[in-house]
Amino acid sequence: MWAYIKEIAVGIILAVLAFLKPVEAELWTLFLIFFLNFCFGYLSGMIANNEEWDNKKALRCVGEATIFFILSVAIYIYGVLKHQEQGALQCISFITYVVTYFYGLNILRNLKKIFKEGTTPWYVVSFLYYILRFKFIEKIPFLSEFLNINRKEVSDGTAAE
Repeated sequence: MWAYIKEIAVGIILAVLAFLKPVEAELWTLFLIFFLNFCFGYLSGMIANNEEWDNKKALRCVGEATIFFILSVAIYIYGVLKHQEQGALQCISFITYVVTYFYGLNILRNLKKIFKEGTTPWYVVSFLYYILRFKFIEKIPFLSEFLNINRKEVSDGTAAE
């Protein structure tokens, strides 16, 4: 009986993985960025702030990652059902780039806290952070405008929570 249930479970898992094969690279990219964010966030807290392990922070990180995984899979399923798989793949790719940009900035900010100020690794990370935070946004349409509007909403206290 258990062997039969195990075979059915394995079959279902393999079918789902085969269905999601077109978005495999995007899902791995999301996994990598969230894994790095988790690791460097933990190291940053431990090294720079002498923090202990915090289940709440860890669950928040896992929860945020889960939301983006579910969103990506849902968009892909929706695209397949609407017979617009290529549009869904482009949308998921865009989401992945946006997540990579914002979480990449967070990773670099955490690395700046990990490395001792004035050392070569700190300068490298600081330079990369500067480029991505201040210069890169000039090359992406609407990103600078979005960040300015968002900063204004946060400073005015009108940002949606």
